[in-house]
Amino acid sequence: MKKRKAVKTKIKTNSSNGGRYRLLLELIDRIPDVIYFKDRQGRFVMVNKAHAKGLGLKPEQVVGKTDFDIFSKERAEAMIKDDEYVMRTGKSIVDKVERATRPDGVDNYVSTTKMPRYDSKGKIIGLMGITRDITRRMQLERLEKEKINIEKKIESLQEISNVKSDFVSIVSHELRTPLAIIKEAVMLILDKIAGPVTDKQKELLSKTEENIERLKKIIDDLLDISRLEGKRLVLHYSLININDLLRDTSEFFTKLAAQKGIKLEYRLPEKEVNIFIDSERLRQIVVNLINNAIKFTEEGGKISVEVDILEAMVKVKIKDTGVGISPSDIPKLFNKFTQVSKDASAKKKGVGLGLAISKELVELHGGRMWVKSQLGVGSQFCFTLPLLYTSHILPVQMRDVVNNLLSKDTALSLIELFIVNYEKFKDKYNVNSPRLIEDLNNILNNLCKEFSQLYNLTPQIFSHDSQSGEFSIVFSEGKEDKTNHICNSISSQVKDYFKKNKIGNAFIKVDIVSWPLRKQALGDQNRLSNFNMKKVLVGLEVRRFERIPYKLKAQIGLAANKKEAIQTLDISEGGFCFEGRSYLEKDAHIDVGLNIPRQKTPIYTRARVAWVKNMEGLVGNSGSQYRAGLEFLGLTEQKKKIISSFVNSLSSAAKS
Repeated sequence: MKKRKAVKTKIKTNSSNGGRYRLLLELIDRIPDVIYFKDRQGRFVMVNKAHAKGLGLKPEQVVGKTDFDIFSKERAEAMIKDDEYVMRTGKSIVDKVERATRPDGVDNYVSTTKMPRYDSKGKIIGLMGITRDITRRMQLERLEKEKINIEKKIESLQEISNVKSDFVSIVSHELRTPLAIIKEAVMLILDKIAGPVTDKQKELLSKTEENIERLKKIIDDLLDISRLEGKRLVLHYSLININDLLRDTSEFFTKLAAQKGIKLEYRLPEKEVNIFIDSERLRQIVVNLINNAIKFTEEGGKISVEVDILEAMVKVKIKDTGVGISPSDIPKLFNKFTQVSKDASAKKKGVGLGLAISKELVELHGGRMWVKSQLGVGSQFCFTLPLLYTSHILPVQMRDVVNNLLSKDTALSLIELFIVNYEKFKDKYNVNSPRLIEDLNNILNNLCKEFSQLYNLTPQIFSHDSQSGEFSIVFSEGKEDKTNHICNSISSQVKDYFKKNKIGNAFIKVDIVSWPLRKQALGDQNRLSNFNMKKVLVGLEVRRFERIPYKLKAQIGLAANKKEAIQTLDISEGGFCFEGRSYLEKDAHIDVGLNIPRQKTPIYTRARVAWVKNMEGLVGNSGSQYRAGLEFLGLTEQKKKIISSFVNSLSSAAKS
């Protein structure tokens, strides 16, 4: 009863004038802005705590003082001038921005508003003032202005760059015609069509021909770089076996290396490695890298051309035992017009565009290029390209169908259903292989008929391989939304089929591998936009806990008390998977923090690095270097309960 009475009394007091006055005082004292009242003589009648704190005083120590007692003479005079204006005219000064120096010596910007005070008869008896620190606001405004200026400079530089690219393109085009005429004339003389040629003349003409080819290569590089910069490079897309392309170049380069006393060998996979690419541009990349390896490898050295198959990429490595590259030179190696070799004779053979063009071409195809090198030991130039998983689904005769469509500028979509580790999958779930393939084949056939009616799409190719658990559908349609719809339908029906046949704990994932992998600028005529590929992956679920795909903000502890902000890829009751930039040692114990929704504070615990995978060359890498799986250690019962509840809620939402 007493408690209720106290509440009633409080409410009654708050509604009274005294209660309102106390609320007003509470607001004035708690507000972070400076508030003060002055009389006609400029003496402080009242100040709030923020004002006094800024002066290093208590409110009662400020009352009765003037600005001259607190601030410098110059600043006090400026303040008094404003005060006199307000009290003389009765007009307020609103949001006056000025630079000030606090009593502690720190410069800042403040916004001041001063208003006249009146008595009951309407006579001005002083003023009221509010001052707010707007240093941060001014900094943001300055940064915004700087941003606008920088954007204007960037636009100007872009215009200059475009003009330069156009100029280079025009000049290069104009040079090609007379150069071709000169070459033709030289060849006519060399072939003795214009008359007899002496040995000395033949020697001079041969050197002329070599330099014409060198000049042609420089012009071609200048044209390529201008097209790449202007996003005008057209890629002629086709489906090839990369092994075939490399074998085509092997005889020429093996002989070229042998002339210098260098051993060149190719290490290629036994099975076909199918990729969609501009074969001529791939040849250009390979030729440039092998030429460089031969150029910078001494007699008696070795060069190897190797092809490795990664999860979703094919990796090509050109390794040599040459002179190597200085660590300080590696960051600028792929810059335009840059040559880092100390060999003067090598510098004379180009303008430093080959590696820059090769890297741009690789990235344009959705891959990456990088180098590892050590002075005096050798170099490894590596690049990756998106891989077609299968070696069987699109054999030679089917490649011809695909390439024929692409040659007609037909937009294509390739959808693959791929059972990862098919043999282990069959053993794990004890499934009848022929029946599984037949059932999945029927699901895809029925879906093809359904989407043929819905979207008027007729599959150009539909095939499967019962030995590897791979299926492939090629549509003459490149629209992203339609292929997404088809992939999601495949995923849903396969999931229902597994559930019906009690094939539990298998994961089904739509893995998007679409081109272009990066946003293209307006006006980009890149033919890669005419093709997109998607994969529906099925595989074993090997974790002890059900993993749920979910992006959750988290942080991990690194050496030297450093932390890295990360985002989970999936989470379970036992741990989570993520991608990061800082390499972690397997089995290392680290601190982690999970920002679980609806939890006021992060969940902190220890974790073991269960596995680490190098992410070089994987599609959609976005700069991440490693993917790692963490296993929770020493979770308290309360933390276990929180994580379990969160994961179960995600699982329920996914199933519903």
